[in-house]
Amino acid sequence: MGKPGSVFCVEGQWDDDLAERGSVLPTLELLERLRRIRFIHRDVATPGELRFYLEQWLSRKYAAYNVGIFAIDGGPGRLRLSGRHELDLFEIVGWLQGRCEGKRLYFDCGTVLRLTETTLVEILEATGASMVCGFSKTIDWIESSAFDTVLVDRLANGRRANSVEQMVRSTRWAPLAKHLGFRMVYQHHAGTRIPVMRAPQAVVPA
Repeated sequence: MGKPGSVFCVEGQWDDDLAERGSVLPTLELLERLRRIRFIHRDVATPGELRFYLEQWLSRKYAAYNVGIFAIDGGPGRLRLSGRHELDLFEIVGWLQGRCEGKRLYFDCGTVLRLTETTLVEILEATGASMVCGFSKTIDWIESSAFDTVLVDRLANGRRANSVEQMVRSTRWAPLAKHLGFRMVYQHHAGTRIPVMRAPQAVVPA
């Protein structure tokens, strides 16, 4: 087995109830125990905290952490860090402007990427990332956890960007990708590619 991929994750406060224990952390810990990834995880509740940790991630010290996960709830083009703080997605894009070369950005939260294809390409090009992906529908925690485990592994360890597309369009995972409203855009040769997520057609016995 080769060197595990490196993941940097910022997670918002999903619920104002401090006893709520939903988190992406168990998925990251599982993959780490399996020696598939190493990761850094930080909780954020304000724009200031989010920007502080993103600046750390983009520094030379953490250059090897090429997967950035935003486990932050929200709506189309918006992220809700906590009950008091929301942030426009393009404000974050402004912070990342031209600084994400070779990085893969995963918005692991419901409906944030319910945007036009043109807007997705704008985010990719503005940040300089090699890939932007996430969801366009409100996602069920259990369903998305299964998808997350495989996707994060592929994001961190797939050398080619289209390896992620191959996974989410496979017979096994395409129905769930479509159900969750998964979207992705990535650099492909000299241009960009936006796969259309469709579940494979069932084969009817003759």
